[in-house]
Order: sequence, then C-alpha cells, then structure tokens
Amino acid sequence: MLIYKETNDNYILGIWKIEESADTLLSLLDKDTSEDFRRIYTSENRLLEKAATKLLLNELIGSSVRILYKPNGKPYLENDSRNISISHTKGYAAVILSGCERSGIDIEYISDRVKRIQSRFISAKEYIDPDNEINHLLLHWSAKETMYKALSREGVVLNEDFIIEKFIPSDSGIIAAKETFSEKQLCFNIQYFISDDYVLTYTV
Repeated sequence: MLIYKETNDNYILGIWKIEESADTLLSLLDKDTSEDFRRIYTSENRLLEKAATKLLLNELIGSSVRILYKPNGKPYLENDSRNISISHTKGYAAVILSGCERSGIDIEYISDRVKRIQSRFISAKEYIDPDNEINHLLLHWSAKETMYKALSREGVVLNEDFIIEKFIPSDSGIIAAKETFSEKQLCFNIQYFISDDYVLTYTV
C-alpha cells in the first residue's frame, strides 16, 4: 500500500510498503500489464517489486504510464519527459519523478549486513559516527547509490569516485556530497530520512 507521498514544484515522491501477495498486486493492474508481468518475471520477489512499483507510479501520477528501460538499465517513462528513478529494498518500493536531469532515489532496509561490505563504499576520508554506525553506513551507501542513479554512469567505484562530507545522522536532513571522476566534480545535496525500518535518500 502507498504509505508516503510528497508532491511539490520540483518532484513527486512515493513509497509503497509491499504487504500484499503477488496475486493481489497483479489484480490491481490492468489485464495486459498483469499478464506481461507474469510472463516476464518468474521470481516471486521480482514480480512483487515490479507490480508494486507500477502501482506506486499509477498512484503518484493518477494514470497508467509504461516504464521502459534504456540499454544501461536506466528507467524512463513512455510519452512522458519527466525523469524517473526507482529503488527497492526488503518489503518496500520507492519512486521519484522530476523534471531535473540528475535525479535519483534509493531506499535501504535497516540491517547490520551493511557492515560486511563497508570497504566497498567507504573511503578513509569519510567519517562514520561510532555511536550510530549502522544508520550512518546505510546513509553513505544509499546516498552513493542515489548519486550513481542520478548520473547514470557505468564503471563508478563507490569508495573512490563519490565523497560524502562529514555529517552526524539525525532523523532527517541533507547530505553534502560530490563526484570526483569528472573535471566538473559535481556537487549534490542529498535529502534523507530514517524510519524504523529503512533509510531513504534522494536528490533532484
């Protein structure tokens, strides 16, 4: 079900909590879409993610628009010039729509598994609060995933090409970050909030 929606002049953002069965989600879609999803996605988890994302998008814009994908995997909307970014995690789907060229979103379920892979995305220059380690690591991971989606650039090394400025996590806020692989070294202000179950980051 839709649990969060935010609409303003810059973007539309929504989160869907996936509590329904695949059959229930598919029954809420039009027949052609439902049949296509059943044929294409044999994994139950993948089917749930795709159906929830499509329903979330329908709720956000009030009509049914097809989600298509470029060769690099970046999603876009059929006959709609707005940029779309999509993220999934355990039991949730998130979508942001924006006219901004560099927009991205990421949602991550709160779990200590992130500690096992922190060397892949944290550099020695970056600060992690020892008193709030899991959430801080998750925000770093999520923010860098958001930047990756916003830039749509392949071959990025998360612990080298993206730098997060020092911050202390709170329930919500803005993370200052930049990419270091281009001459421009683009800067990002990444908004975030933390719930009991997940962290969410996005930029437009």
